[in-house]
Amino acid sequence: MPGLVVCAQHKAFIYERGGQRRFAELNMLTQVRWKRIRDDISTAEIVVPTQGCCEVLSLLRCIKYELHIYLDDKPVWEGPITRLEYDADVCRIFAEDIMWVAKRTAITEGYNHGYPNIGMVIDRMEWLMQQAYFHSHADPWRMAGRLHPIRSADGPRTSRIVYAWQYYVWDDFDKYAEDYGADYTVYRRDVYWWDGNYRWLTIADLDESHLSSSPRIVEYGNQMATRSIVTNSRGYAGISDLQPGTYGEYGIIDDLVTNGIDGSAQGERPKEAQEPPEGATEPDLDDAQFAEARPPTPEELAQWKETAIRNANSTAPPQEAVVIPANTTLLPGAPWSIEDLVPGAYFKVHTTRLCRTVDEWQRLQEIIVEETPEAGVAVKFTAVSAPRNVVSPPGVPPPHPGGV
Repeated sequence: MPGLVVCAQHKAFIYERGGQRRFAELNMLTQVRWKRIRDDISTAEIVVPTQGCCEVLSLLRCIKYELHIYLDDKPVWEGPITRLEYDADVCRIFAEDIMWVAKRTAITEGYNHGYPNIGMVIDRMEWLMQQAYFHSHADPWRMAGRLHPIRSADGPRTSRIVYAWQYYVWDDFDKYAEDYGADYTVYRRDVYWWDGNYRWLTIADLDESHLSSSPRIVEYGNQMATRSIVTNSRGYAGISDLQPGTYGEYGIIDDLVTNGIDGSAQGERPKEAQEPPEGATEPDLDDAQFAEARPPTPEELAQWKETAIRNANSTAPPQEAVVIPANTTLLPGAPWSIEDLVPGAYFKVHTTRLCRTVDEWQRLQEIIVEETPEAGVAVKFTAVSAPRNVVSPPGVPPPHPGGV
């Protein structure tokens, strides 16, 4: 986890829900810690001495108020307060980013992307965000203009089926990042989500001269495959074509993905659905069981194959990665600022001092910022290898979240 020492200082403010009206400024912070992260909900924590602040601190309430953090007078993090701890001398304030709202909002309408309603993942994720923040036909969290779906030329598709009341919105939203080829992050109050193979944001390259410790190169054989298979685990599958170059060199190595059904939307079954297997009558099966039991349509198999091809394009030859050692620091002259540190942003790492010479695209995974009186402000980050199968953008890329 490389780190960067920043010559700056944090400030913390309390806002009323919605982030529009400031309630208080908290002075004399003794500890600050906040994160940004890809495909998860980020957190923040501050420690405030109670002396001189006790009256204001006593008025704080979880969820009713938000924590907003500034670094060098620039806003860097905000979200609802989710825990308050009062000790004899200090108060600890814990918060989560704005995705917390989606974590505590139930899906009120089911949906069915079984054939012929195969859907686009990015579109369904946008629908989920609308459910979280505007389901009451109001905007209590002030999220208008804060939701940013980023579409690629040909994004991932979904045949997912979900019941009403089956999940919280965030559980379903996060599932698309876990299994359906999407990524997301929260930058301050703005939510971004995109095709995981879309290089939607790039920041400056790094090389050994920017790092206090030399990186190492690792090749991962267990993560490779020359054929990808998407199956319903009932004898049907969409199978990618064997890659001619890698198949001849490595043979058949499979990547098996089970395309399960989580539930079913309310309403009639599609007319195109075939009859269930012999011996199973319609009253014996609920909608989800019926959908799982029937053979997939040719269109569904084609969609499974499309997903398998997307998976196969990034699994061979074996993944080669540049790994930056833990606790490495960025040296003076490193090209990044705090505004650049957007989870999901792509950057290139160059290494020429080892047996292999590697230029690799990586993605920022997590940023952790801490301030203590002893150490000042330190910024650490983790990165992961980026997908090799990069898709083309549909037009002009979206603006940088940090406004730079």
